[in-house]
Amino acid sequence: MTLVRYESADHVATITMTRNEKHNALNNALCTELRDAWLRFRDSDDRVAVLASSEEKYFSVGADVADLPVNMWHAVPGLGVDLDKPVIAATSGWVVGGAFVLVQMADLCVASETTRFIYPEGKIGTTAGGVSSVMARMPHKIAMEFLLVGEEMSAERAFQIGFVNTVVPKGQHVAMAQQMAAKIAGNAPLVVRALKKLAREAMPKGPLETVADVRRLLDEVRDSDDLKEGVKAFSEKRKPKFTGK
Repeated sequence: MTLVRYESADHVATITMTRNEKHNALNNALCTELRDAWLRFRDSDDRVAVLASSEEKYFSVGADVADLPVNMWHAVPGLGVDLDKPVIAATSGWVVGGAFVLVQMADLCVASETTRFIYPEGKIGTTAGGVSSVMARMPHKIAMEFLLVGEEMSAERAFQIGFVNTVVPKGQHVAMAQQMAAKIAGNAPLVVRALKKLAREAMPKGPLETVADVRRLLDEVRDSDDLKEGVKAFSEKRKPKFTGK
C-alpha cells in the first residue's frame, strides 16, 4: 500500500490515509487501497479499526474530481466490505463529501475540535447517493439542512446532535480513538460482533446500503474461479468442475 498505512497493535488496527499532497482526495487508487485495508481488517485477528488521516488539516476533501473513483462505495466500511467488527473514525480538519460518508458508516467517531463536516454536492451539481444513510444517523431536519443548504457543521454541533461521540483538543483525536478501541478490543469478541450485527439489523438502511448488499454478492460470483471454469468448460464443450471458490 502506498496511500493507506495499516498498523496493528493489541488487536487494534489503525488505518491511515496518507495521500497528503491531495489532502486524501478519494481517487481510484485510494479507494482500492481502503478496500484492501478493510479486507485485511476483516480477515485479521484485529478486533477494532480506527480510520484516520496522516494530515491534521484535512481528513479528506472527498471525491477527486480529476480522477473520479469508479466504485467509491468499495472504500466505505460496511459497504464495500461487510464488517461485523467495530470501526471508529478519528477526524480532524475538513471532512468533505464522500469522506463524510466514510465517517457516517463508521460505528463511532472521535473528532478533533478542528473537524468541519460539509456535504457540498448540491452546490456542485452531482450526487452519488451514499449520504442517504445519514437519515438513520442524524435527526431528520438537521440532516436535511446539512444536505440541502450545504454549509459546514462544526465538531461541537455534530457532538450535540449525536453524530460524534466525543470532541477532543487538536492533535488528540487518534490517540483517543485508539484508547476507545482498546477498551472495545478488551471485551468479548463474539459479543462485540453480535452486538454490532444486531444493531446494524435494527437500523434503517439507505438505498446504497441495500444496493451494496446485492453488489457484494454478485461481485463474489463475477470474480470467482467457478465463473472462469464455467466459461472455459462451455467453450471446451465439457462438464465444468466447480470448486465453490
